[in-house]
Amino acid sequence: MRTERPPVVRALVVAAALVVVTGCGTSQPAPPGAPASPVAADLSATDLAFVDLVIPQNESALAALALTATRPGSALRPVADRVGEHYRAELARARELLARAGRQESGQHEGHDMPGMITAAELAAVGTADAEEFDEHLEALLRTQAEEARTVARAELTSGTSAMARELGARVDRSRAEFLALLGAP
Repeated sequence: MRTERPPVVRALVVAAALVVVTGCGTSQPAPPGAPASPVAADLSATDLAFVDLVIPQNESALAALALTATRPGSALRPVADRVGEHYRAELARARELLARAGRQESGQHEGHDMPGMITAAELAAVGTADAEEFDEHLEALLRTQAEEARTVARAELTSGTSAMARELGARVDRSRAEFLALLGAP
């Protein structure tokens, strides 16, 4: 499990991630016929960075939520079923926004151990946890993921310029707040 980062450190990590994503990422070239500009379809570099980060964050969270289906006694299963639809809708919207901008998913965060990302090693550890530890470990991962997703979404709401990307940011912020409320106090 990761150690808890202070809010200032998390904000700096998010800012650094946005700089890396927008400044020196390995994004795929636009498909033939798509606008050549990296800010096509009214998405600024910040908007593109946010949308590009939502995809792996949501994919890793959905993989974690899916683990509850393997544990019939998991207290998190009803919560996972309820919030999973929000994560899938956000994922679809993020991909739609990239497509509208003429961009492909970059995959540049694949395998990264960064705030908001649940790693394959963490998933494996939770998957092999005994019944008593399963919910505890999974909840800790999901709580951290939700908190970090809200941090990134709020950065988009503050600095993004696209109404569509900002709407996605608001949706992510609301759904993670709802998820954290369902999880209750830590």
